[in-house]
Amino acid sequence: MSDEVDHRRRGSRYRARRRAVSLLFEAELRDLDVVEIAEERRRMGEESQEFHDVAPFTMEIVTGVAERLDRLDSMIAEHLREWTLERLPAVDRAVLRAGAWELLFGSDDVESAVVIDQSVLLVADLSADKSVPYVNAVLDRIAGLAEHIRAAEKAVSVLDATDDTTGTTTTNEAAESTTEDDVDGPDSPTNSTVSDVSHTTSTEPGTGRGD
Repeated sequence: MSDEVDHRRRGSRYRARRRAVSLLFEAELRDLDVVEIAEERRRMGEESQEFHDVAPFTMEIVTGVAERLDRLDSMIAEHLREWTLERLPAVDRAVLRAGAWELLFGSDDVESAVVIDQSVLLVADLSADKSVPYVNAVLDRIAGLAEHIRAAEKAVSVLDATDDTTGTTTTNEAAESTTEDDVDGPDSPTNSTVSDVSHTTSTEPGTGRGD
């Protein structure tokens, strides 16, 4: 059975992950923005049947990896043993980045075991046999921290939302206060006009505008 038939039988999600890994690999190899490459391929797929379309799940993975690349690389490097991230084959880096993003920031509906299993299948298909054990080990370690990291992310999001709400309320209150000052305050245009008129009609020498 050919590799092409084999990976197609593994389902649409596997194919979407495989395409994401391919795009991440190409972007690093060519030193290009992976999201721009994916968008270009998506447009090509829409315009011509000669090109494969880019699935929404593929776009979600590559966009997520691009947005959090530094954090993902730091997490992967921290859990490598006897290797550095830079020394890994490029395709292994792509698989690890895609898998780590799914574990840490992807949908809660997908179990960690499924993500790890799919990543191991990808690296077995696309890389060397010796890559399988450490890809499995690194993603397994990251999966062990995923729940805590997701909880921390949600807490930060709640705090940011609270700060935004508080900031909006404070801004509205300040605007209302400024409006009241403009209407009633001593420096308001109305009071300024009254003051000018009183000066011009004063009978004291040296206080009129004519002087």
